[in-house]
Amino acid sequence: MNKFGSFKIKIILVTCGVVFALLVLYFTQVIVDSIRDRETQVAQLYANSIEYIANDTSNISGEYAFIFNEIILQINFPVIATDKDYSKVDFFRNVDIDTTLPKSEISKILIEKAKAFADLRPPIKVSFKDSVILNLVHYGDSDLITQLKLLPYIELIIGFIFIMMGYIGFSYVKKHEQSSLWVGLTRETAHQLGTPLSSLMGWIEILKNENNDPETIKEIQNEIENDTIRLNKIANRFSKIGSRPKLEEENVTSLIKNVCSYLERRIPNLIGKDGKVTKKISIDINAPEVIKAKINKDLFEWVLENMLKNSFDAITQNSGIINFNIYSNEKDVIIELTDTGKGIDKKAKNDIFRPGYSTKKRGWGLGLTLAKRIIEDYHKGKLTLLESSPDKGTTFRIKLKKTNV
Repeated sequence: MNKFGSFKIKIILVTCGVVFALLVLYFTQVIVDSIRDRETQVAQLYANSIEYIANDTSNISGEYAFIFNEIILQINFPVIATDKDYSKVDFFRNVDIDTTLPKSEISKILIEKAKAFADLRPPIKVSFKDSVILNLVHYGDSDLITQLKLLPYIELIIGFIFIMMGYIGFSYVKKHEQSSLWVGLTRETAHQLGTPLSSLMGWIEILKNENNDPETIKEIQNEIENDTIRLNKIANRFSKIGSRPKLEEENVTSLIKNVCSYLERRIPNLIGKDGKVTKKISIDINAPEVIKAKINKDLFEWVLENMLKNSFDAITQNSGIINFNIYSNEKDVIIELTDTGKGIDKKAKNDIFRPGYSTKKRGWGLGLTLAKRIIEDYHKGKLTLLESSPDKGTTFRIKLKKTNV
């Protein structure tokens, strides 16, 4: 993942966190305002009830009982009723105060709380015949509103913790993938060099034993030249990683045939104790003679070699076939590589292109990752797993941009 992509993910994480915080604050404030309005209505109803009692001359005790039981006792928020001069307290409810204190001290504390309530919202006046103010009803927020005020901060802290955990997890995964890429690239380098070097050592041994046969010497010279060319290609491949390679029009069919021809002579055939071959892999190519696409030859050959090696390893039975089916449509050149190997497990299908993922005991999980990056990033094509069935085989599809013949 490049720096720009990493930066984008960080921006997305921060943006999601800010949006989440704003939504929490907004909806919590809506709920608080709704409850506060309801408590204001209850306080107003209480004041109106007191005013009604003060102005009532009929002395109907049933109405007083209703007001006491259905209004006053139902109040669940702090209420303090004082006279208009704040000299005494006529009534209070749901106020947290030490009742063991002297009455004068309690009254003083309640008056201070009433003034504090008055600073938050104006008290409700209780009047006698709309002329004389009997009481000022002060009220504060209930415990529920106080808790709701704290809720968004608690949620923000929890949200921040989760975002940080996600960020740390993302950073760890990114660091792990980078580490896997470096280790894989190092091993890939050793593996790439190992094939031609082992081959060269083999030809040298043959030369020691076949130095009197001119035809054999000539054939070995050609193979040594091929291995030397391959070493030069490997150097070119690694020099192109990280830069923008030059794409040229190439005959895809001819290129695939050359890669297969080189690797087919180096396929590890197993020979039993009786001298007979116990494992033989053949490669078939079904394609028109000429089908062209714009590619970088060195990098595209690397893709083919990695995919062919995976197919070789997947064929665990005594014999197997690797088939190339190459065709084109109006826009694309399509290459389908099918093997008769052990297939890919359903659970692994989503991970096969992930850096560091491998089902092999000594695999480094870089071959398909590099192949996909070369095809999709450098060639603007597509590499996909078309189908795979356990013990039946696997088919990969490569799409390249077509050029006119």
